[in-house]
Amino acid sequence: MRQIPGPEVVMVTGASAGVGRAIACEYARHGAHIGLLARGRAGLEGALRDVERLGGEGLILQADVASPEAVETAAAQLEKRFGPIDIWVNVAFATVFSPFTEITPAEFKRVTEVSYLGFVHGTQVALKRMIPRD
Repeated sequence: MRQIPGPEVVMVTGASAGVGRAIACEYARHGAHIGLLARGRAGLEGALRDVERLGGEGLILQADVASPEAVETAAAQLEKRFGPIDIWVNVAFATVFSPFTEITPAEFKRVTEVSYLGFVHGTQVALKRMIPRD
């Protein structure tokens, strides 16, 4: 991690479980301020406990990355609490465990909205803030 004044401010999408939660925990070990963005409240509360136990500060941001407005709102809340975002990690994803021929169009749509558009929305919101700061 690069050296900057004060703790790094990090947004992690998909922070409630799996890779996202592990990434949030690693940043917490370095004292970062972390936006924990995901849909599930229980997982977010567990991630917050992990982050605080490991030495970071966290902010629960319950939102769906499939909604660009929700991602924008979450980013604004994180910056209001901790200052400008230094690092943005897009990890949120959705999947369907089923034979291909049994997956419905609605299920494909949801996977696409989260796993592809969620990355797009996160990147757009991050770059909107980061590019002006170089």
